[in-house]
Amino acid sequence: MLAKSVTRFSGVGVAVSGMLRPRVQLSGFSSNSSGEATPGPLSVPEKHGMDIIRDPSLNKGMATTLKERQSLGLHGLLPPNFTTQDAQVERCMIHLAAKPNALEKYIYLCSLQDRNERLFFRLLKDHLEELMPIIYTPTVGLACQKYGVLFRRPRGLFITIHDKGHIYDILKNWPVKNVKAVCFTDGERILGLGDQGCQGMGIPVGKMALYTGCAAINPQYCLPVTLDVGTNNQALLEDPMYIGLRHKRVTGDAYDEFIDEFISACKARYGSSVLMHFEDFGNQHAFRLLSKYLDNTCCFNDDIQGTASVALAGILGSLRITNNKISDHTFVFLGAGEANLGIAELICLKMEKEGVPKAEAYKKIFMLDSRGLLVKSRTNLTKHKLPFAKDMPECRNLEEVIKKEKSTDCDSALIPLL
Repeated sequence: MLAKSVTRFSGVGVAVSGMLRPRVQLSGFSSNSSGEATPGPLSVPEKHGMDIIRDPSLNKGMATTLKERQSLGLHGLLPPNFTTQDAQVERCMIHLAAKPNALEKYIYLCSLQDRNERLFFRLLKDHLEELMPIIYTPTVGLACQKYGVLFRRPRGLFITIHDKGHIYDILKNWPVKNVKAVCFTDGERILGLGDQGCQGMGIPVGKMALYTGCAAINPQYCLPVTLDVGTNNQALLEDPMYIGLRHKRVTGDAYDEFIDEFISACKARYGSSVLMHFEDFGNQHAFRLLSKYLDNTCCFNDDIQGTASVALAGILGSLRITNNKISDHTFVFLGAGEANLGIAELICLKMEKEGVPKAEAYKKIFMLDSRGLLVKSRTNLTKHKLPFAKDMPECRNLEEVIKKEKSTDCDSALIPLL
């Protein structure tokens, strides 16, 4: 009866360009497997009255029409006035303007998402440039540091190392079965803040919001996950407000078995085509895990591959102005972490496509880490840094490298190298 009632009404959907919620009737449209709006009926959960108001995916607030209020048991549960989603967005922007700082704006937006999801995404779509720094970097970094104090309502799944052997059962607790993308982190290297443990959940939650806000992917298809294996951040272990496991990080075979069970469980639950999005893993795991699963799992590491693709796109755009090839340039990177190594590898791949031998492409990349230029005489280089090691004397700082090798581009930190 509820489904029949809702299907008579239009305008019950999310007003986000290209994205319609599949859990309620949206002007005669549903979503196909790729997340695009297509004609057809939609199933509606058997909810009524306050259950609808308490469900952020169904609640429309005062934008609920009179017929909807009467048919769905909402009459009298909302103020008698009616408003449009446009007016709701305007009211939200007034609230945001009154907040004293970015963190307070972040808290407000989280609260909005918890009570009216469609309005949250409409607001994000309409004011994307202004709100992206609030939803994600840089504000989300501070939110992760204070996540224990800010925590109000869980979002996503929290799976711990002690859940080994039962991960599939935990995935079954998530109310949506047709998940298409899983963004997961172990919290070891959150942005530039280091180990934030379980409180790194702010990152996959924020990234999944951008999946919808930027790409119009149905939010029900997106699952944020934190894999809690402990933390080596002593301040968090001693913080009474910390929400995660209170022990040091589990490593070695136990860690690998945990990750393997999680990825296998996701593929079993959501299908082999589910996108597994690695986010903010520590350097010692990021490259290794990506290499391990790249050939048998639909996966990518945003820090290594996502950042690299955007950086290379910018370089290729600049080459249209300079009217030459990427192999005509030498690149110096200040920093040799996941992002810069990913960018450097992709630049080398592009040079190879221009006919440059791989060994010669590596010679055009100079990388500095915290100990200076990567050179062959250093004995502490990881295997991902070794291809970029130069057969030359050690250089401790950027200035020395520039003097010895004239470079014509810059790294992702936008440090001009002339």
